[in-house]
Amino acid sequence: MRRFFLSLIAILSLTVASAQITTTSWSYEQRDNGDGTVDLILKADIISPWYIYSSDSIQKGPLPTTLELKGIKGYEAVGTLRDEGEAVVKHDKAFNIDVKVFHNNAVFIQTIKKLTDSTIVVEGTLSWQTCNGGECLMDETDVRFDIKGLEAAPPAPAKNKSEGLLMFLLIAFAAGLGGVFTPCVFPMIPMTVGFFISGSDNRRKGFMKGLMFGLSVTLIYTLVGILVALFKSTDATDTLGSHWIPNAIFAVLFIVFAISFLGAFEITLPGGLANKADSKADKGGLIASFFVALAMVIVSFSCTGPFVGSILAAAVSGGVAIKPVLGMLVFGLAFSLPFVIFSFFPSLMKKMPKSGGWLNMVKVIFAFILLAFSMKYLSAVDVWFGWGIISRPLVIAVWIAIAVCLGLYLLGKIQTSHDSPITNVGAGRVVFAIVSFSFAIFLIPGLFGAPLSHLSALLPPASETTYTVFNNSALSISDQPGSIQPTNTESGSCAPIKYADPKHAAPYGLQAYYDIVQAVECSKSLKKPVLLAFKSTTCSGCKLMEANVWSDAGVQEILRNQVVLATLYVDDKTILPESEQIVSTLDGKIKNTLGRKNRDYQISRFGIASQPYYVLIDQNEISLVEPVGECSKDDFLNFLNQGIQKFASQSVR
Repeated sequence: MRRFFLSLIAILSLTVASAQITTTSWSYEQRDNGDGTVDLILKADIISPWYIYSSDSIQKGPLPTTLELKGIKGYEAVGTLRDEGEAVVKHDKAFNIDVKVFHNNAVFIQTIKKLTDSTIVVEGTLSWQTCNGGECLMDETDVRFDIKGLEAAPPAPAKNKSEGLLMFLLIAFAAGLGGVFTPCVFPMIPMTVGFFISGSDNRRKGFMKGLMFGLSVTLIYTLVGILVALFKSTDATDTLGSHWIPNAIFAVLFIVFAISFLGAFEITLPGGLANKADSKADKGGLIASFFVALAMVIVSFSCTGPFVGSILAAAVSGGVAIKPVLGMLVFGLAFSLPFVIFSFFPSLMKKMPKSGGWLNMVKVIFAFILLAFSMKYLSAVDVWFGWGIISRPLVIAVWIAIAVCLGLYLLGKIQTSHDSPITNVGAGRVVFAIVSFSFAIFLIPGLFGAPLSHLSALLPPASETTYTVFNNSALSISDQPGSIQPTNTESGSCAPIKYADPKHAAPYGLQAYYDIVQAVECSKSLKKPVLLAFKSTTCSGCKLMEANVWSDAGVQEILRNQVVLATLYVDDKTILPESEQIVSTLDGKIKNTLGRKNRDYQISRFGIASQPYYVLIDQNEISLVEPVGECSKDDFLNFLNQGIQKFASQSVR
């Protein structure tokens, strides 16, 4: 009898062992997400009628499918094991609870974040339980993933490298041409070409001026690329765009040139340099072309910044030292090409009057434009120091005065010392005078809070107290103008906002966080995705997006109630405590300010340096949908809704 029981136990043990081996078979894959994270994919084939339990934690119930990582080195786990696909919900009579199970096959995913570019080995223990309605089996197995690093990858053939560089240069060329057709640049073409052909009694001189202009533009942009290549960082361009010193220099330069164009004085070369030239006039003309090119680059920076930023970010991330130089050189060539072509074939310009009167008129018009743009750079200086002097209403008032003066000048009511006597006002002058006066009238509502969304890129941001009946979206938030308050009261469950600064307050009374870590922690509490909005104080596109897109009631409802908003200024000068400072993986430098840390995060994670840039991430800092930059209201709404839907589907799992 004893032998019989021992034999029976042995047979049952073999049966159980056989069942454990055959009820489930596993296969493994890995998927690089392209953002520094890798998905470890575990696929189970289950023999019917057996089924396997979901990875959802079940209290006092069946064993969920789990993956326990061990010997973690060179990576960190992003969340825990999760299901891919919808599990079947069934009632378990033994535990008297509803459980989630998979029949026939199941897929589980564990995401990890690489902390090194070297090859890493991920090892762990996979545990699971299968049942067939009458009996259950528990089993586990060791799993291993070998994830190759950058140095382990075979070197790309030289042909592929050439193709990659060629594509990069083609993109840079297309970006340069695109910059010409921006609002800051395109209207300047006629006046700029007018400078080339003025004072030239033969075509060769016009050619030389235009060629000098093109070479100067190319040289200026190439120097920017050289700076980035030397420092291996785009911090230099950030300083150029936001620091008070270059902005003050630009403002003074514009004002001085404007006063000179109005006839107060002449800007001439030193006599010693001029005497060495073959012709004082010719030498001055060529040098003047350089300064016109410099002014054009500065004026257009508000519109070309996103193009330049993207090219430099791609160049820095590409790891080729010469790429920033080549990228900016090609960008400058494409940007200056239309101007050079027009200077070579100025047939339309030649039809204009050849007397000195029209030329001086062009100079005076250019002077008014320079004065108007100087306010933008004075505003940047004001923002740097936080004075609050160069406010939005002040800039608008100055622009109104300039527009009125320009209109009066075109009608001959105001004249400069260099103007020829006006016996009659031509049709052209009348038309442009009407345009100038109309622009002044268009600006007047802005003094009382009208958004002037088409000019938001050039104006200081509107404060919450400036919203009035002109801003319908503001009234939808509060019944009383000027008393906009955030309505997302749920955020009270999150920690107090760090690094809050009234100068960086989100528009329309939206509540925003300024630290990525804090925003992610808040999202875990509220169970909402995080919208990372990368911007800068001097970002023209950011102002346009907030004026034209964020002003929409539907967009505001989402930003207010369905996401956690993180407004990340890449030029924020707040000094971080040492515990929050980081060493960049891009250039090896310490990022000791909030802005530098935000910018480093944007470039290292997404390979983009331009703003605005919007990313929807989950609680594991993984992108939910393709990020977007400056876009239309419909595209932005589609971006938000897709990301929110994906986040909701992950939460259900």
